[in-house]
Amino acid sequence: MGQATVSALEGLKSAVKRAYGYGDADAYPHIGVSSMNGKTDEADETVTLADFRTILAYARQHHIARFAFWSVNRDRQCASGSDGDSCSGVSQDPYAYTKVVVKYVG
Repeated sequence: MGQATVSALEGLKSAVKRAYGYGDADAYPHIGVSSMNGKTDEADETVTLADFRTILAYARQHHIARFAFWSVNRDRQCASGSDGDSCSGVSQDPYAYTKVVVKYVG
């Protein structure tokens, strides 16, 4: 999912370039990403911590406007009987995704 997100961001950057006549240097600061953390609502999709690190590296390289995620309320491992709205659905330390995202300073 990390590489898929990077590909989507590159497509968004290209669309912004075309729409506004920007070059790359001007387009990147006008795009951003808000990702899901852990298991998504698609059965075959999981956004891992490694994926977040891939997105972070891209964000740092291109200085995009935003790197956020949905949702900090899910940024913990599920307890027995928990639903996907209250946990990530993956094995993780509490706030592990948050700790990646806060490394981004633009």
